[in-house]
Amino acid sequence: MTKVLWLSRHTMSAEQVDDLKRIYGNNIEVKSADMTVSSWRDVVEAGADCDILAVVLPPAILADLTNPRNNSKPVIRAKANRVATGKTIVNPATGKEEAEYCFQHAGWEQVLKIEVVTKQL
Repeated sequence: MTKVLWLSRHTMSAEQVDDLKRIYGNNIEVKSADMTVSSWRDVVEAGADCDILAVVLPPAILADLTNPRNNSKPVIRAKANRVATGKTIVNPATGKEEAEYCFQHAGWEQVLKIEVVTKQL
């Protein structure tokens, strides 16, 4: 059995689960964790009993999590396409009508490395 940590505020969709089964085989278990993390350590702790870490994280935490000194487990993230639904909705913030969009699962990618390069302003 392959155990996957799903660290996100959103529930994993059926399409995402089916795609994980395509990649890792039918014998998977998804452990959901809807939590705020302050560092890569929180993710490693939450996924201590998991084989794969599927995450939605800010770049700085993702960079630390993919550093081999911090974590040896594969880190993956879902890709999505923003697709127009063909409907019009009212934006509650502006009160104006606008096109409605939804996100469709477009696959998984393994994050091998994130490099954050900054300059003090």
